[in-house]
Amino acid sequence: MAKYDCSKCPVGGRINPEDQTCSVPDPDDGLPLACVGSWAEDKHARVRKYVDISRATRRMYITGTGGATFIELFCGPGRARIRNTTRIVDGSTLVAAKEAQATGTMFTELHIADANASFVNVASQRLARLGVQARTYAGRSEDTVKEVARRLNKDGLHLAFLDPFDLKSLPFEVIRCLAGFKRMDMIIHVSLMDLQRNLEPYIGTQPSPLDIFAPGWRTVIDLMNPIATIRRGIFDYWLSLIRNEDMQPSQGIEKVTGLKNQPLYWLVFVARHELAMKFWDEIRNVSDQQQLGF
Repeated sequence: MAKYDCSKCPVGGRINPEDQTCSVPDPDDGLPLACVGSWAEDKHARVRKYVDISRATRRMYITGTGGATFIELFCGPGRARIRNTTRIVDGSTLVAAKEAQATGTMFTELHIADANASFVNVASQRLARLGVQARTYAGRSEDTVKEVARRLNKDGLHLAFLDPFDLKSLPFEVIRCLAGFKRMDMIIHVSLMDLQRNLEPYIGTQPSPLDIFAPGWRTVIDLMNPIATIRRGIFDYWLSLIRNEDMQPSQGIEKVTGLKNQPLYWLVFVARHELAMKFWDEIRNVSDQQQLGF
């Protein structure tokens, strides 16, 4: 886990190194808070906008027989303090639920999971305060996704937000499992920071976290190339694995940077239908300088 300087925290908070929660609980509900950088709001804004723009389509499935679901396999505690500030923001699960409520098109089901069982419990409590009951799961994403899949309607409309901490926490089998549903849209956080900081040790390790993230990468990547070329090759190969599942990554892949312009993550939208891509193109905020980038 990363270590952060909390000396400037205006509420005197300290980060628990085990789970990245703040030592000062939420003053509104007394429950634990994650501690995140301000850039987390960028991805949550995309979730909010996508839930909003897709409301008419979702309404058709809510009133039909297939239903509409929201899936979050890395839900965290549901709310977070922006590091070294007093600001507290909703996490993706609450963002999606509140926006769906506001548009009058609440998901027929929410499925939330995390490797940390206490996070699932806390996020579930926060949803319950909104009058929303979620199906909950605790465990590794490659296990919980199978439990979720067993409960999804094959004719439903599904939106999954995948927000792992690092590459090894996003096994490709998670994406493959979700891609088995014909109306599955995914917003995926891919840690560019992890790929930049740790690529060389990952290359030298067997088995490697990259084997989990992009299985088979060693068969297509020339390790004699410059490290930047290898990095780009691994990401391009991962995108090709998605296409092999009859899914399409969006053309506009958003690169989010930190306060010092350091690269943090890519936000990748994946879908099978043209309308979903049209929605994403309308809400994404990608300039030429922000697309991809290594």
